[in-house]
Amino acid sequence: MSKLRNECVTAKLALVTSGVTKDVMISYDQVDEEITKKLREKLVGEGIRAWLETEDIKSGADIFARIGQAVVDSSIFLFVMNTESVRSKICQDQLALAYVSNKSILPVALLPNQELLNLMDNGMRLELAGFEWFPLSEEDLVENLRDITNQVFKLLEEIKKKENKGNSSKPESPVKSRRMLNRSVSRQISLKESKLFLEDGVAYWSRSFGKSVNVAWEKFKRQILTDFKEDFDKTFGEEDTEWLLAILHRELEIGAEEIVKRDNYIEFCTIDDHIRPLWIRIQDQARESYAMREVFKMDSSVRVQAIENLGKFKSVTVIDALRDLLTDKDPNVQAVAIISLARTGANDGKTVSNVMRCLRSRDRIVREASCLSLGVMKATVSIEKLVDLWRNDIISNVREAALAALRRIGGEKAEEAIRVTTVLEKEIRHLKTS
Repeated sequence: MSKLRNECVTAKLALVTSGVTKDVMISYDQVDEEITKKLREKLVGEGIRAWLETEDIKSGADIFARIGQAVVDSSIFLFVMNTESVRSKICQDQLALAYVSNKSILPVALLPNQELLNLMDNGMRLELAGFEWFPLSEEDLVENLRDITNQVFKLLEEIKKKENKGNSSKPESPVKSRRMLNRSVSRQISLKESKLFLEDGVAYWSRSFGKSVNVAWEKFKRQILTDFKEDFDKTFGEEDTEWLLAILHRELEIGAEEIVKRDNYIEFCTIDDHIRPLWIRIQDQARESYAMREVFKMDSSVRVQAIENLGKFKSVTVIDALRDLLTDKDPNVQAVAIISLARTGANDGKTVSNVMRCLRSRDRIVREASCLSLGVMKATVSIEKLVDLWRNDIISNVREAALAALRRIGGEKAEEAIRVTTVLEKEIRHLKTS
């Protein structure tokens, strides 16, 4: 390798590890390296700090960590889309992390939009639906590069204005404002723009359920699966539809009585004081659920960086989306979400309640993670259940985690429970040996 190429690699690695925020992080597949380098050269030539992985930095744990950190540290995530990149698990992970960490996303298309959409999975299609796509081709290279560069400057200016507003901006709603994720109005992926699709949530409820203030969950579910059957089938498919309905079930705060309350439904449909169409809200929920699942899966190339950087982008958005993962069918994902929730510092009633449900999991890692997280959250309401696990769980690791949680929670109630159980254990041992 030439001295010049060595210096280039060193400089790019320094950018990633310096801790300085980059303007743009470029994600791509190496088959498109030539045109991607031209794009980066244009951006750098205009004074934009752009990071690009080179062929000299081979795959491995270190480079995955550096790439993941580059996504977190950048202001804009620029995704060069071609056949290989939209199918790449690594690029999918990077996009999901960019979405979760609330980055401005700039999709650059090397193929026609519809051709790319046909290659994408549900999650990627939804994550990219709310952004303007920019073409990039050798035939119109100069014009395309100019348009992309102008868009980068536009996005950077918007980011700067938002940062300058600082604390003077309207605070985020503690309940539902997360769902728009500060994105532009989404170019929704819908099969039709019918009256049903466009009517707001109140109109939909009134037409479907009249003046009822409560509706059985099964009736509500049948209604939306009938009204939006084609959309569910072609946008999500059967398996993902069931997964998303489970998330919707919790979002609507449905209790043991299995009732959908109209007030909870309206709250779900409301964003920034505007009641939006139900199907749009379902897509919003699906979009962030897909992104969170992709980031925190065990085979994610950016999972460690996501967890380590929760402090940088923890918000109502991230905390609620992590709660969504507590019902994921993969117990490994559940455990990671439980641990991540503890690391966000969230200890509100809703979070504690959802983690406590995981104490009933059949998976011992999920139970163990739940115990330890409840200890970190100092969840006094969980003491009774923790005592029960400490005394009765068949797995020693879970029993030890429950005791550690009780000690960390502390206080008179926890200390009394520990004292009583310890005394009883001593008495039982004494009886055995006497």
